[in-house]
Amino acid sequence: MTTLENCVKVTQEEVVDRQAVLLVELDDDDVAPYLDQAYRRVVQKTAIPGFRKGKAPRSIIESFLGKERLVSESLDNMLPAVTQKAIENQELETSGTPRLELLDLDPVTVKATVPLKPLVDLGSYLDIRVDEEVIDITDDLIDERLEDLRVRDAAWEPVERPVNYGDRVIMQVVGHIGDDTILDSEDAEYLVDKEGNLPFEGFSENLVKAESGKPIEFYLTIPDDYADARMAGKDVHFRVIVKEIKERKLPELNDEFAKGIGDGFETLADLRKNTESDLRTEAERASETKYRENALDELVAGANFEFPPLLIEHEIEHMVERRDQFAGQMNFTLDEYFKFTGKSEEEHQEEMRGHAIERFSRSYALSTLSENEELVISDEEIQEKVQQLRDTETQDGGKVKESDLTRPEVQASIRESLLVEKAMERLLEITKDQMDSKIDNESEVPGDEPEKLEEESDDS
Repeated sequence: MTTLENCVKVTQEEVVDRQAVLLVELDDDDVAPYLDQAYRRVVQKTAIPGFRKGKAPRSIIESFLGKERLVSESLDNMLPAVTQKAIENQELETSGTPRLELLDLDPVTVKATVPLKPLVDLGSYLDIRVDEEVIDITDDLIDERLEDLRVRDAAWEPVERPVNYGDRVIMQVVGHIGDDTILDSEDAEYLVDKEGNLPFEGFSENLVKAESGKPIEFYLTIPDDYADARMAGKDVHFRVIVKEIKERKLPELNDEFAKGIGDGFETLADLRKNTESDLRTEAERASETKYRENALDELVAGANFEFPPLLIEHEIEHMVERRDQFAGQMNFTLDEYFKFTGKSEEEHQEEMRGHAIERFSRSYALSTLSENEELVISDEEIQEKVQQLRDTETQDGGKVKESDLTRPEVQASIRESLLVEKAMERLLEITKDQMDSKIDNESEVPGDEPEKLEEESDDS
């Protein structure tokens, strides 16, 4: 048993599953400051005969309401505060909010289950190697991009023929399920897409060969797994009158077309060269993103983690709150939301658990790598990042407030984000097998003791 500065008694039980259990017992002197705070709140809203509201002494309030009422009123402030002191006293490295359980009011005794910092073993992470993707910009890829540009700039022209795939039509459309009308539009504009499935799969197929001004009727069966359970598995009767048919007229792929593109290229060859350059830049960015993801996946796959259950449970609770808020914004009840997603509450919880473990695995893998590699963020790096943020516009078009950037918690957040990025860069050096060459380059600096520098680089 240990004792805090203010005589709060703390007993730490055995650590199980990376969670420490603390029993915190407070005597009257410990509780007194919190009772004073509770008294000042309660006296303002309690009418005592013979006293004006807010003027009754504490002893009178205690006699009138009972000391237990003041203790209960003070718990929301007292328990987190004394628990935090107990954690600091035990020098525990925590990873989340403790779970508190009030065991007794006389004396006030609380049980705190504290999630500790996860244990992470990265294994042989220095041996991780990830192959880089070979980027090959073929003529076919360039042709596809140029074709996209032709489609983008194509004109739609009316035609006097039946509907084909790829046409754009104006139509009157009415859809019924029994006596219920589910769709009624006088001038619906619709792209007859062979791969499309709106409003239901098979709709476009039934429009093909339709003639302007001639009604057509057909039935479609809604899939059993349709998001709206009220319509799932039912037959829809459609009546459609095509009013206008337009086909896309693609421009010729020549120098004139190239000149009409936004950047105004002189020739088709110039446009083709620029297109190849754009494709290569996009491919390199995508390849680097994929490489970073693969490298991090390999780091996590080779590591062993021991997470405190409370850390995962709290994250799931946050996910549930965000999900419920989203469902509310969509005007869904939870039952309707479950039907829409096709998943039960248990399936949602299990999915959230997987996401939480994945997120923490990645985060703690990188933070552990930064510790292993003794990476640090200098004050100069923080100030450089702060300067960048000063120049960043906020969503409302203003500038980030200087006072916000100097707050300790903001500075700590900046340091943490920079450290994560530095850890990621070190991981990429490892997976690309660049560590030895990097050490050699760092050793090749002017100095009076080249032999000593060489020995140090060998040792490292």
